[in-house]
Amino acid sequence: MKNKFRAFLAPALASLILFSCDKMGGGKKTTEFGLQYEILQDEDGPLAKVGDFITLHFVISTEKDSILNSTYKSGNPLTTKLAASVMKGGLEDGLMMMSEGDSAVFLVSSDSLMKGQPVSSRPPYFPVGSKVKYTVKMLKVTDSANAEKDQMKAIGEYGKKKSLNLQKTASGLHYVVTQQGTGVKAMPGDTIEVHYVGTLLESGKEFDSSRQRNQPFSFPVGMGMVIPGWDEGLQLLPVGTKATLVIPSKLAYGERGAPGSPIGANAALVFEVEVLNVKPAKSENK
Repeated sequence: MKNKFRAFLAPALASLILFSCDKMGGGKKTTEFGLQYEILQDEDGPLAKVGDFITLHFVISTEKDSILNSTYKSGNPLTTKLAASVMKGGLEDGLMMMSEGDSAVFLVSSDSLMKGQPVSSRPPYFPVGSKVKYTVKMLKVTDSANAEKDQMKAIGEYGKKKSLNLQKTASGLHYVVTQQGTGVKAMPGDTIEVHYVGTLLESGKEFDSSRQRNQPFSFPVGMGMVIPGWDEGLQLLPVGTKATLVIPSKLAYGERGAPGSPIGANAALVFEVEVLNVKPAKSENK
């Protein structure tokens, strides 16, 4: 990243990142605020900045390379919205040195990460004075201003690839009926019963399936109990209908994603759904 580092060290930013002596040896550097790093691969391109959506693979380990977490193991890279660092020498500062295709290693002070936490909560593998090691591969950087436009383009390309004649609603939901049902449609407040298989648009990775559990999912439609794309899309489908819903992130889990799941920030989702039954709201109140 030599060329990018020169740009990053323009006079207006020089006070933010200053290279010290080679404290780690062998091409490794330390910023003014104590973030140690080594660049493993340098590709041309704009640097990630606060507000961008970034997709990356990472390995978290101790300084002695005991692996604690790895997106490679799960096969699911992380997508998140890049925020400003909340501490000096934070990982976010390092990520803003990277562009698409770059790889780097960052060592973050465990003391800074544990600041304000009770001593009893400190893991034994991160003693006082130790570092947390992040090995990062930056897969994608998307400017937040272009994120929705890029996603709509990706949805269109998905439809072409799958030979789906997707219809688009005013909200941005895309869908196609693959088997037309003849039953009633659910109205707001009705309880709808569906089978579904959910996948990530970008990777095609399956993240949930009622069919795999052999347990249909029931909920009152139109009441905000599910993501907006489901509330809207399932009211379009009569009982007996099978359809594909392609849901942009703004109608799914938005910029935060679904923590603890494979659904990252700004993720568009694909659902294969089948409407099994509708129970009118008023009949349930009798």
